[in-house]
Amino acid sequence: MAVEHGEGLPGHVVDDLLASPRRRRLLGILRREDRPVCLTELATELAAAGPDGSTEAVSAAERRAVEARLREEDVPKLLATDVVAYDSTLDALSLSGSAAQVEPRLADEP
Repeated sequence: MAVEHGEGLPGHVVDDLLASPRRRRLLGILRREDRPVCLTELATELAAAGPDGSTEAVSAAERRAVEARLREEDVPKLLATDVVAYDSTLDALSLSGSAAQVEPRLADEP
């Protein structure tokens, strides 16, 4: 069933947003933190998704690579759909208006 304009994000858009494990984890972090989180902090936590999950073990190169992918691939999609808001002063993301449509599907995310 198609969603009419003004009724929120179409289901296929939500599916596309949540198809990326990195975007799901990013949204899960923002949901858990319930505050603006700077992109560097997000990148570090996402890079720590390895076997030990320790942010201390993340190298600067790993963090920069994840941050570049966030800026180039994930953040533009999330901003375009109003799922996140970007604060340029803090270089931080927070959940925004349309996040309520994806949050129920993030229940299993850490």
